[in-house]
Order: sequence, then C-alpha cells, then structure tokens
Amino acid sequence: MRLDLIIMVAEAIVMLFQLRALMQTSSVDYYHRLTQVVVSLTEPVIKLLPFRNNNIKGFYYCGMLISLILSFIFWAVLVFTTDSSLNITLLLLLPVLMTIKCFGYLLIGLMIVQALTSWLPSTRSLSYLLGQITYPVVSPVQRIIPPIGMIDISLMIVLLGLYLLNGLAYSIFGTLWLII
Repeated sequence: MRLDLIIMVAEAIVMLFQLRALMQTSSVDYYHRLTQVVVSLTEPVIKLLPFRNNNIKGFYYCGMLISLILSFIFWAVLVFTTDSSLNITLLLLLPVLMTIKCFGYLLIGLMIVQALTSWLPSTRSLSYLLGQITYPVVSPVQRIIPPIGMIDISLMIVLLGLYLLNGLAYSIFGTLWLII
C-alpha cells in the first residue's frame, strides 16, 4: 500500500477527533446530521477517557488529545514496521507537527465550505453549523474588525493568517512539513 495514502487516512482520522473537539467547544446543534455522524464515529474512543467533558477556558481538549495520541501511535507503528532508523526526537516531533497541520487544514476546509455554502439558500443549515464550529477561531478577529454592513471579512483574515502560518511552518520544517 502506498505511504501517502496511509498518511492521508491517518490525517482524516486525526481531523475527525479535532472536529469533535471543535464541535464540543462551540456547543453546536446536536441534532444536525453532521454532528450526529461525528459523535457516533468518535464516541467509542472518547467515552473511554474519564476527562472527556473537562475543558480549559471553554475549550474541550479531549478530542485534540486523542488526535495527538493517535498520530503518535501512527508514526510509531509506521517507523517500527518499516525498520526506519529514526531518532526519538523526530518520532516525538512528527505527531505534534501532524496534529498542528491537520488542525490548520481542518479549519481552512471548514471555513471555505462555510463561505461557499453561505451563498446557496438550500445549504443555509450547513453554513450555520459550520459558522458555529468556526466561531471560537473567527470571533477574536470579529471583535477587532466588525462586519462592514453585510460584508464580514473576518473569515478571509483568518484564512489568510492560516495560509501565512502554513508557509512559515514550511520555511521552518521544510520537506518534513510536506511529508506529513
């Protein structure tokens, strides 16, 4: 099996638990279909942890912690099954980088889909749900730059910031950032 496909599946699973953490933090509509799917897929793992409903300043970190643990397990299994000579520092760095990169790409994807669905009347409920999910990330920018009439540029500013952070991470970590 191709390594890039395996990494992509691992990233999708990591993003699923990160999405759960975002949904739990923003108290989204529990009865929306997307919320039900995410909860039903992640609940078997989340319910094993005794601190699943704990938060730090309103951020429910259980899903993020599970995504970090899963990415560590993924990289450990990948390294030990391929007999790669990888030092321990890199083995500890790869899961952290994967978790950060997946979270950034998850936010970018959610915001782009939110912007696209807000234009179509038939997808307003999905746009509203995505707006609830991304609210904790977008709201600090909205406090600084409030909507101008009907135009809210805070989503674009956050997206631009995420793209700049992605470029900065690439300049720091190079090809390692591309592999993950």
